[in-house]
Amino acid sequence: MRMRMNKVIIVIIIFLIALLIYLFNNEESRDIQYSKYEKIDLSNFTIDEIVKIPGIGIKKATEIKKYEEEYGFNSIEDLKKVPGIGEKTYQKIKKYFYISQSIYILRTVEKINLNTASYEELIKLPGIGEKSAKKIINYRKIKRIENLEELRKIGINSSQIKQIKGVVEF
Repeated sequence: MRMRMNKVIIVIIIFLIALLIYLFNNEESRDIQYSKYEKIDLSNFTIDEIVKIPGIGIKKATEIKKYEEEYGFNSIEDLKKVPGIGEKTYQKIKKYFYISQSIYILRTVEKINLNTASYEELIKLPGIGEKSAKKIINYRKIKRIENLEELRKIGINSSQIKQIKGVVEF
């Protein structure tokens, strides 16, 4: 009788462990866990944020970041242009993203010349911070900046270039 009781207890324990494993590995459960997080802005994110999304591993996260740096995201549907993200994956992950809309008001009518602007003038440009301003200053010591595309060579990403387009000259 006692042996039979032990077997029943073991079966119940195994059942509970299997149930817990199922719940923690179930995609819906992962979605519920992820829902605690805020949506990710495709205009400003890190790889660490992206890998927390169910269905996104380090490889896809890296591809998403690479796409953002090269082209920028104009819509959430641009995720489908990222290598490794097809329609099926897109349908699963689209709910975790949004794109912020930034409005920049240029207070001066004059355009800022990237080849002559001071460090202080550069960091006031939309999307250009201290690091990017230093990159621009260092590059122009070597070569005159002729166009916005040259900025990609020094590590200025598409999103930043888009923000300064129309407010700078060469």
